[in-house]
Amino acid sequence: MKQTLPSPDNSGRAAGVTRQQASLAMWLLLLSALVLLLVQRAQAQAPVVYRVGNGGTYASITQALAAVPVTLNAPYELRLTSGSTFEENVLIARVGSAANTLTIKPEAGATGVVINGTVTFGGGTRYVTLSGHNGSSARQLTVQQPGTAQPTVALTADARNITVRDARLLGNNASLAGGVVEIDGGSSLGNDDNTLVGNYLAQAGSGLLPANLVYAAAGNGSAANDRVALLSNELANYAQCGVKVSSGNGDGWIIRDNSFYYSLATAPTTAQTAISFLAGAGSDNNAVSGNYIGGTGPQAGGAVWVNAGAQDFKGVVVSCGSGTGSAANVVENNVVRNISLSQPSTQAFQALLLAGGRSELTANAVAAVTNNGTDGVNSLVSQAQTVLNSFTVAPGQVMSIQSGQTVVTGNLTIQGTLNHTGGDIIVNGDFTNSGAFAQTLGNLEVKGDLNNTGVFSCTTGGVLLTGSGPQLVGGGLYYNLEVRGAGVKTLTDDVTLANNLVMNGGVLDTGPNKIRLNADALLSETAASYVLGRVEARRTPRSGQAEIFGNVGLTLTPATGSLLPGLTTVVRTTGTAATINGTPALKRYFDIAAGVSTGLNVDMRFDYLSNELNGLTATDLRFFKSTNGGGTWEYKGISSSGAGFAQLSGVDGFSRWTLGEQNVVLPVGLTTFRAQRQQQAAVLTWSTATEENSRGFAVEVSTDGHHFRQLAFVASPTPNAIVARDYRYVDTETGKQGLRYYRLRQQDRDGRETYYGPRTVSFDNRPTLAAFPTAFDQTFDVELLAPGSGNAVLTLTDALGRVVWTQQQEVMAGPARLRVAPQCPAGNYLLTASVDGQRYQQRVVRK
Repeated sequence: MKQTLPSPDNSGRAAGVTRQQASLAMWLLLLSALVLLLVQRAQAQAPVVYRVGNGGTYASITQALAAVPVTLNAPYELRLTSGSTFEENVLIARVGSAANTLTIKPEAGATGVVINGTVTFGGGTRYVTLSGHNGSSARQLTVQQPGTAQPTVALTADARNITVRDARLLGNNASLAGGVVEIDGGSSLGNDDNTLVGNYLAQAGSGLLPANLVYAAAGNGSAANDRVALLSNELANYAQCGVKVSSGNGDGWIIRDNSFYYSLATAPTTAQTAISFLAGAGSDNNAVSGNYIGGTGPQAGGAVWVNAGAQDFKGVVVSCGSGTGSAANVVENNVVRNISLSQPSTQAFQALLLAGGRSELTANAVAAVTNNGTDGVNSLVSQAQTVLNSFTVAPGQVMSIQSGQTVVTGNLTIQGTLNHTGGDIIVNGDFTNSGAFAQTLGNLEVKGDLNNTGVFSCTTGGVLLTGSGPQLVGGGLYYNLEVRGAGVKTLTDDVTLANNLVMNGGVLDTGPNKIRLNADALLSETAASYVLGRVEARRTPRSGQAEIFGNVGLTLTPATGSLLPGLTTVVRTTGTAATINGTPALKRYFDIAAGVSTGLNVDMRFDYLSNELNGLTATDLRFFKSTNGGGTWEYKGISSSGAGFAQLSGVDGFSRWTLGEQNVVLPVGLTTFRAQRQQQAAVLTWSTATEENSRGFAVEVSTDGHHFRQLAFVASPTPNAIVARDYRYVDTETGKQGLRYYRLRQQDRDGRETYYGPRTVSFDNRPTLAAFPTAFDQTFDVELLAPGSGNAVLTLTDALGRVVWTQQQEVMAGPARLRVAPQCPAGNYLLTASVDGQRYQQRVVRK
């Protein structure tokens, strides 16, 4: 029986076949991609190779280049055969990529390959390498150009990503604006990302020297040459520069680990510079590092490089941009050594010259260098913004700061000489000088200790102490010294000031030392910032004029026509109080010495700071004098006083003076003594605070200040008094003329005598002028003696001769006293009084 079988169901099977086909297609696609990748990799690893030279496919490099497409579609290599010499100029104008490059080099093991001519990379050439390495040794290719006006290698017309390595590059290009290797200014993009590494650059032959070995011309804005690297090359025997980079070049230059030396037998006589990097203000992120300069072989080895000329020799010269941080220009780890300038002339040796822009310097070394010229061995010359780490000037070497700003982030140590002729120096650490420091312009700012055991001389310029805490301050000659930082600054030796000592913060403690103010020096202090210790000033007081002794706080005004003291030395001591009859006095005293110390008639003003009161009451202060260095004291009273000062008239002699309280007075305490003219009479008044065993006062007069006669005797009402007494005497003698000197001779009942005065009164008919205090804050008094009534005109004139203030005042005949309040800035002025056609002048200072 025939049976009909059911039809099979193929739907599941069909679906499985479809999935298998899709999977197979996918695997075939992946396999194809893998094969393509392997082919591409095989192509990348297998460049197109042409052998060139003896026995090669091409006889010349130019012929071989003709077989290479302008735009590279694969890597190409021109392998130069052993012993081949190519007499040709080679122009390379091929555009490659990072994957498709062109390399020209000796074939494996080839030696003695020479190109006589110029190799030029031009026409937008990119990714081309010229190498002298044969696979086992370097410098088996020599490129030499004997002409004196042509380069040996030239990078032009926006040549980029070019590498010249491990070759001998020889030339005689004598052009000052040319080189054995020339990099031109670019066309539109610049000759960027080019590298010279491991080459030997020198002269071609022994008869001529090239001017420069590497020369980079000025760039053109966007066509500036950027990211050029000169690495581990040897640069020998040149007349001008080993590397010369002109202004207008771009960013990112690296000049590193090269050796500059001179190996010829005949010594050069030209001005030589190893590295002249003058890329200009638009060039940043550059590095000059690890280079060796000197000797007759690599790494400044061999014999001494001798230059026999009278020209300057420079190691590294830099002038570029102002970048900081990652864009900073760095000069570091360079070594200059084994060099001698033998000519006894005026030439200078400058190891490092910072000529412009901003550069950061670290760990550069200068050693075994001599110069028979007068300008010595300069390890560093700065005319720019220069940032140093800690820096040491070695013995026999010179650091010269001429302009700009030099910042030392660590310590600055001078064992040789630092010449500071301009610009500013900022030392964040310690300044230590055991050699010589000479400043003629600019400021030296020190934030750490200023130590000096050598020569420290500032003829102009300034020294600023700006540390935030204690600082040590070495001795020497300072022109301007300014204290700005907080804390106590302590002298370690004597200091001489030529111009100004300005206290703008902190305290300057002299310790056992002394500050000496020269003839034009002035001291400026405040109640919060001052000098503690000893300050000395020498001046010559003049008749009728106030002498402020450099503003140390003592003003001496000799009476007009009186005996003058001559050259007078004042030493101010602060922070130490004298003891008067067992009681401490003010923490300030003055030692005054002069050629003439007796028979004087001087008005004395004594200024002090509030922190020197030593618990005393200002209104109770009186003058005391000691003639034996503070052993005993003589009470001298007071003529007038005000906030922070006391004044005494009729001082007749000098010694040590201070202020103490009136409750420590001597047996007779004279508090005032005045002599004033009234018409043709002289009125003498005096007061005493206390009297003990006093007989009275002889009134004496003199016409010459030396020989006195008694006019009268004024008796004390009782021998003893504990309350103030006032006395008065009128000199009515007729025929008075000229200057008359009055003094008091106080007599005790036991015969002891004490002199007070003298005071002077003028009976001349000419006007006289006296101003006090001569160093004033807001106001000062003017005493004017007029021959008759009329109009007095007072003016203040500044140092430029400009009248800054004027006032007119009606005065009567005889003495007149005016208080004036001129509106003028702080400074030195000339006060002029014009009376009845006559002029009288005196200098004053607005504090």
